[in-house]
Amino acid sequence: MTESMAESVRECRFAFTLKHWCFWQSAPHPQTKIWPNGEILPHNQGKADVGFLPAMQRRRLSPLARAACAVAWRSRSENGDMPSVFFSSHGESQYYFEMLDELANGEHVSPSRFSQCVHNAIAGLSSFHSASYLPYVALAGGTEGLYSTFLEAGGMLLDVPQVLLVCYEQPLPEAYLPYLPGSPTTWALAMTLARPGGAGPQLQLTREPAHGPALPENGLPNFVQAILSGRQSGSCRQDRANWHWRLDDDS
Repeated sequence: MTESMAESVRECRFAFTLKHWCFWQSAPHPQTKIWPNGEILPHNQGKADVGFLPAMQRRRLSPLARAACAVAWRSRSENGDMPSVFFSSHGESQYYFEMLDELANGEHVSPSRFSQCVHNAIAGLSSFHSASYLPYVALAGGTEGLYSTFLEAGGMLLDVPQVLLVCYEQPLPEAYLPYLPGSPTTWALAMTLARPGGAGPQLQLTREPAHGPALPENGLPNFVQAILSGRQSGSCRQDRANWHWRLDDDS
């Protein structure tokens, strides 16, 4: 097989029915033209509303965990329980940066703080708070970016009728900013995806192999910006692939 043939084989196409989406951000966002079947949760003075939880559980949540749990809870309330895929490029960066600083100063690390910053902690908290016994996966940022969630969801949907995707980020500690692009706000997006051909908008994604570094994204990821602006097609360059998406009207 020639190199060009090998590259073409790795092109992948994915199709989903978008049943529902939900977004929250720590900064106000004007609700203008947005994707159908979705909603932007109230800004609530920059603190995601998790009033559905007991006070003791609310106090234990970081701002990022509050955001992710809020959109996940809203999506499960709308569509019922389902397996889930959680994604963040950097996770609880404020916690592990503080721990690294403590270690550098010869101090001890708090076990409770460590348990809150492991990458699957937010997924576990959301599952616990929702009394969900269904499987979940916690993905970290990599060469596919948040599009890795669609790879995972496509596999899950071979066995289940619907999957919940939850993506979330927060501002990085200042020490990281010269080296990594960061989000200026804390935000979370949940999407309920089902197999293609169902009632609702149809989301099409195509992954094409590519070489070279990813193009930096300022602020919210391009895909998230498209959802919030009603833009129903676009593309994004990742380290090893170009991703293209299109949202079509109800089938």
